[in-house]
Amino acid sequence: MREMSQAARGINWLITDFVNNVPGVAHTVVVSADGLPLAFSDGFPKDRADQLAAVAAGLISLTQGASRVFEG
Repeated sequence: MREMSQAARGINWLITDFVNNVPGVAHTVVVSADGLPLAFSDGFPKDRADQLAAVAAGLISLTQGASRVFEG
């Protein structure tokens, strides 16, 4: 598995604080459009962040393809 960059580790505290202070939020994951997890809240497993990032990248690709089909 890839290690997170120092910058990503530096913002983990911010998103963990968000989770701790917003009622109803269990976890937060920040992902890139190309399928990489950039940061995630404490307690969220790294392997699940990798999977979620890949799913998000797939959804982005599908929506971009759909917009081309409909000339958007």
